[in-house]
Amino acid sequence: MDLEDSGQSAFLDIATNLLAIILIVTLFSLVSIRHATQTAAHPAARPVSSPRFVEPRRELFPPFSRFFFVISGRVVRWDQESVVAALIAAPDALSGTTAQGRFEWLPEPLVTRDIDTFQIRFFLDTPAILAQEPPWSEDATERLVSELAAADASSRIAPVFIVHPAGMETFVPLHERLQAAGLRFRWFAQKPDEPLRLGRHPEQFTAHAIYW
Repeated sequence: MDLEDSGQSAFLDIATNLLAIILIVTLFSLVSIRHATQTAAHPAARPVSSPRFVEPRRELFPPFSRFFFVISGRVVRWDQESVVAALIAAPDALSGTTAQGRFEWLPEPLVTRDIDTFQIRFFLDTPAILAQEPPWSEDATERLVSELAAADASSRIAPVFIVHPAGMETFVPLHERLQAAGLRFRWFAQKPDEPLRLGRHPEQFTAHAIYW
């Protein structure tokens, strides 16, 4: 009888201890869950994730561009259509002129690739531009920004500004206005006697290089 009572007492002790352990574990679990919930809900605990990959620059800038020359008190769009029209009119000529300046056409023969490469150099006639174009103004800046915003929204066409040293003062407020409007653009400083160089080259398709 004593052995039976001792066995029952030992079993009750084990059951009591096990129940106490279960209650303690349950209590700690509830406290931990509540703490984790409060921590996750706190604004300071929300992680700020940064982009995993850096987007390539070639995706950030659209492929089609409009070129503008910035000289002293003038901002003028380069009339590419006039150059193309002159080349069509005289396909065998390797140079020609437009109302804005002169160009040199440098075709390159196909060698090992099926890409028709070429180079073109355009020399701006600054005195002619000063005579043809009215002085630049704040209203002209606002009109240009509106036109560029519409071109970007409809056709993803972005501007490239070729800035001569004498045009830096004219370009500064335009640069600030373009940035404020959130427009994508590029600009390059260029000496007055340097030509604008454009071309089509295999590296543009194999290495995503910018060719000037």
